[in-house]
Amino acid sequence: MSLTITLPAELEAQVQVAAARVGCNIEEYVVGAVKSAVTRLSLDEILAPVRAQFAASGMTEEELTRLVKEERRTMR
Repeated sequence: MSLTITLPAELEAQVQVAAARVGCNIEEYVVGAVKSAVTRLSLDEILAPVRAQFAASGMTEEELTRLVKEERRTMR
């Protein structure tokens, strides 16, 4: 796919600096940035396994809160 975009001058300068910092050309840098943005998991996707494990544990939120508080005290 070919795409032409117009960047504000300030953003263009920032992209040029960022690309130079990592040693690639602007096109490579922008493609990498777009790829990173579209493949990044949402917070809900990241937390889904944790939420599923919590639900499967049968632990209540109150029990979890108590456990976290106890562990914090232990760490201090």
